[in-house]
Amino acid sequence: MNLNNLYSENIQSLLQRSVEQFKPAIENFHILFMATEDEETFDYLKLFEQYLATDSIIQLDIKTVQQSKIFVLNEVSYQQNEALFYEIRLKARQHMIESISKSVIFHVIEQMPSQNSDILSNHQLLDSGLKKTQKIIQQATFIGEVSTWNNFYDWCRDYLKQLVLEELIFTIGVQGMGNLQPSELNTLFFKILSTNLSENHDFIMKFSNATEAYIQQWKRQVVAELENDVQSYLKIEHEMGKMQSTKSPLRVIPNYVFVLNTVVYQAIREIMYKKCFQVRRYPFATFVKGRTSGMVEIVPICESEDERTCQQQGIMVMQSMSTIDVDVLDILCSIFLHQSKQSGEIIQVDLSDILAMRGLKAKLGGGGRRGGYEPKQKQQIIQALRNIQCLWITLEKSEFYQKYQTEQSELQGRAVKFCTAAGEEYIVSEQTCQKTVSFTFDEVFEKYMRSKKRQVALLPTKAIQYHAYRHSLEKQLCRYLSWRWRTQAFQGNFLQPNKVSTLLFATAEKLNERSPQRTRERLEKALDQLASDQIIAAWHYIKWDENITANKGWSKYWLNTSIVIEPSPIVQDHYRSIERKSKQERVPKQDDSKLGERLLSRRKERNITLLQLAEELDVTAPYISNIERNKVKPSAKLRAKILKWLD
Repeated sequence: MNLNNLYSENIQSLLQRSVEQFKPAIENFHILFMATEDEETFDYLKLFEQYLATDSIIQLDIKTVQQSKIFVLNEVSYQQNEALFYEIRLKARQHMIESISKSVIFHVIEQMPSQNSDILSNHQLLDSGLKKTQKIIQQATFIGEVSTWNNFYDWCRDYLKQLVLEELIFTIGVQGMGNLQPSELNTLFFKILSTNLSENHDFIMKFSNATEAYIQQWKRQVVAELENDVQSYLKIEHEMGKMQSTKSPLRVIPNYVFVLNTVVYQAIREIMYKKCFQVRRYPFATFVKGRTSGMVEIVPICESEDERTCQQQGIMVMQSMSTIDVDVLDILCSIFLHQSKQSGEIIQVDLSDILAMRGLKAKLGGGGRRGGYEPKQKQQIIQALRNIQCLWITLEKSEFYQKYQTEQSELQGRAVKFCTAAGEEYIVSEQTCQKTVSFTFDEVFEKYMRSKKRQVALLPTKAIQYHAYRHSLEKQLCRYLSWRWRTQAFQGNFLQPNKVSTLLFATAEKLNERSPQRTRERLEKALDQLASDQIIAAWHYIKWDENITANKGWSKYWLNTSIVIEPSPIVQDHYRSIERKSKQERVPKQDDSKLGERLLSRRKERNITLLQLAEELDVTAPYISNIERNKVKPSAKLRAKILKWLD
C-alpha cells in the first residue's frame, strides 16, 4: 500500500468535508460578466485555426473575455437593480451562445475538408450561418431553456464557493474560520472572490477551464442534434453562392431555389408524383394545360436490342418512380438555370451536393466524425437520375415567345440528357455516376429556358428537403403553390381562393371516403406546417360553417369550400417587380395615392399578415391587397378605418 497516496486521499477527504461544512454559511451571490462590444468583423480563418489548435469554446472569444469585467454582487445589491443586471446577464448569455455557435460551425467545417477553404473565405455565408445556428440553438435546443441557465448559474456559484473556501482553509485554517461570525466570514469570502476574479490569473484560468469543460458537454449535445442541419445549410448556401458567382441573372434568395414555371414543367412534375401512367408500348401519360398539350413516355436507353426487354425496363422504371425523382429533377433544373450560360451547355454536379440539397444526413465515420453518405442514400439518388433519364416528352401543341411574338411549335426529346464533357450520352448507373453527374436539358426544356419571356418560379428548399413519404402532401403543396403564385404574379393577385378539391387533386391526395375527417385533418396539418416553416404567411377557409360536419355527407360541402393561402413576404416582395402596371390599372393621383404604400409599410412593421389585417378591418384579404398596390380606392368609411388603424 502506498502511504503517500493514502495520506493524500485522507487530506483531500478532510478538505472536502470542511468545505461542505462552511458552504451553507455563504450568502447567495451573483456573478456578472460585462462583455465589451466588439464591432470588428470576424476573421473566420484565424478563428478556425485557433479552434483546431485548442478546441476551446471560451478561447474563440478570448479577446472579449480579456477586455471584459467580472463583478460579484450579493443578493441585496442584485435585487436593488434586478432589471438592469438581468439585461447584462442576457448579453453575457448571448456571447456564450455565439461562441458555442462558432464552435459548432467550425466542427462541421472540419468534417468537410474538400470545401472548408472555400467556405471559410465566404464571410457572408459564415455570418448568415452563425446567425442561423444561434437562432436554432436558442429556439430548438435545451440551451434555450431557462432551467439550463439556472443550473449553470448554480454550478458556477458552487464551484466558486469550493475554490474560495479551499483557499480560506489553507490560509486561516478550519478553526480560524469557525471562530468568525457569519457576517465576518461572508465579508472575507466576497473580498477574496472579487480579488481573485479581477487580479488572480491562476484563479481565473482554473475557473475558465472548469467552465470550458462544462460548456463542452453542452456542445457535444448540440452537435449531436444539429450537425447535419448546419452541414446541409452550409453546403446548400455554398452551392447557391457558387451559382451566383457564375454571373447568372438569377439572384440567390435564402431558403429558395429557382425552377422552370412553364405548364410543361409543372405537368411533368405532377405526372411523376401522381404516377398516372398507362401502359401501351411504353408507359405514357398525356396532359393538356391551357394552349399546351403533349405526352410523357417512359422510354429507357436500352442496351439490349430486344424490344420486349426494353418495354419491361420501362415498366420497372414506372413502378419505381417516386416523389424523390421530382426532388432531383427540381435540383437539376435549379442548378442548370444558375450555371448555364449558353444553349446546350453541359453542367457537372457532385452527387454529394444533390444529397446535401435534399437535406440527407451523412453517416458518422471513425471517432464520431462525419464520414460520408450511406451507399443506400447514393443509390436512391442514382435511381432517381436513371428514372429522369427515361422521360421522353412529346409536345403536340405549345407556344413560345420569340422576338416578342408567340410561335407555335411541336417538339420532342428527353427531359434531361446525361452526357460526358465531349457531349457523348451515357446510361446513368452506379459505375457512370460514382461521384459526379454531367447533364444538359434537351430541346423541349431548352427552348423554354432560352425564351425571351422565360418564366421561373421561387421554390422553397423545404419542398426538396421534406421527407418523401411522411411529408409528401407538404412537398406537393409547396410545388403547386409555387407554380400558382408565379402565374398570378403578373397581376399581383396572390390571394385567389383555392378549392379544397383542387388542392387535393393537385397534390395527389385522395379523400378518405370512410373517414373524410382524416383527410381534412391531414390537409390542415400540412398547411399549418407550411405556416410554421414560413413558406406561407397564413391560410383560412372562406364561408365555412363548422356545424356542417354534424350532418352526413358533409365532405361534399368541404370539397367545394375555398381556402385563401397567403404567400410569405419573401415571395410577395420578389414578385412585386414583375407585377403588371398598365395605364388602366393605375389609380389617378389624389390625396389617397400614398395610402396603400403607408398601409403596406405599417402592416410589415407590425408583422401582420394580409388575412389578419383584413379581419381587423372587416373586409376581404384580396381587397386589402389591391388597396396596398393602389389598384382600388377605398370607400370613405373604409378609408376612415384604415387611417384610424394607421394611427
